[in-house]
Amino acid sequence: MDLGLDGWRVLVTGGTSGVGQAVAAELAAEGAAVAAAGRSASADSGSGPGTGIPVIGADLTTPEGAEALIAEAVDLLGGLDGLVLGAGGAVEGALEEVDDATLQYALELNLLASARAIRAAVPALRHSPGRILLLTARSASEPRAGHGPSNMAKAGLAALGKTASREFASDGILVNCLAPGRLRSRQVDRAFDPEARERFASAHIPLGRFGDPEEAAPVAALLISPRNTYITGETVHVDGGMGQSL
Repeated sequence: MDLGLDGWRVLVTGGTSGVGQAVAAELAAEGAAVAAAGRSASADSGSGPGTGIPVIGADLTTPEGAEALIAEAVDLLGGLDGLVLGAGGAVEGALEEVDDATLQYALELNLLASARAIRAAVPALRHSPGRILLLTARSASEPRAGHGPSNMAKAGLAALGKTASREFASDGILVNCLAPGRLRSRQVDRAFDPEARERFASAHIPLGRFGDPEEAAPVAALLISPRNTYITGETVHVDGGMGQSL
């Protein structure tokens, strides 16, 4: 399927590792002009020099950082047609014990950073049939005990995506969420050694294995592409059947 991504200009935050990196690579392979944002422009990743995907150093936990990132991406790419928001991460903590600083960090890292990036990018996205994709998590709809801070933030991302889809529909901007399940990454591999992965997959994932980031990338590419013309406000799960909610 031709997704019409030739010349499509896309910024991928969190694009230097994990699912974000896989999405950036998929978009570039489909012909898009892609910039990846990471906390360090010299991040050890598959994006950057030698890959054809430039990396912009960015800190989205401040309004100034989000505005600077979007401005630099627009200047680098010559405009902006798509925004993939993949920056973030799990923040553990039992609700009875977690302090306010940890709660605030989880919200800044996952939710507020994405809200700021959307706010800064919408003026540029209005000049094209813009697309926005937020990477959330299965825990947004099925919260995990002991992960209260990021559960709240990821659920907030889903609400942010739905809100943005309604507010910007009249501008032709489509907004969706992609919710990965257990996909291999440095973070996941730190939490699950091979034996733990096998036990978890056997007990909880109908397909019987953890996925790879590259298995989520084609879905992301479709949702962020101009070929998507009527899907907005949705959350698509890529989790090997792990989710139990409807």
